Amino acid sequence: MKRIFALFLFSCLVASCHEGSKVSYSTNMEFGPETALENPFIHSVYFWFKGEVTFEQLEVFYQDTEKLREIEVVKAMYTGKAAATDRPIVERSYDFAVIVHFEDLAAHDAYQKDPIHLALLEKHASLWERIMITDVE
Repeated sequence: MKRIFALFLFSCLVASCHEGSKVSYSTNMEFGPETALENPFIHSVYFWFKGEVTFEQLEVFYQDTEKLREIEVVKAMYTGKAAATDRPIVERSYDFAVIVHFEDLAAHDAYQKDPIHLALLEKHASLWERIMITDVE
């Protein structure tokens, strides 16, 4: 049942992507239906940027989020802006999202301490006025 839910979630993430979104698998794992993580730990981060943030600052932030793929414990990662869906129940007020799949909670915890992740936070924390994180296991 958990595998079915994970595949459903994956399908929803892929279906909700739009132009400008980055959907790819980390080079740290061969990924396909036969190698999908059975119970991935999914870390989702949603950003609301401050009004005075410039286009140039956002471009650097987007480029720096791509460096997270280099972290060994990252198995799959998706980034992008809110999809242009138009249903009242869908949360679309965020500006950007980063969704990361890990093998387990221990991998997530290692990611939190990784220098690449810490550098991203230190460099860009002043850009957002709100951040929301959800974790699914």
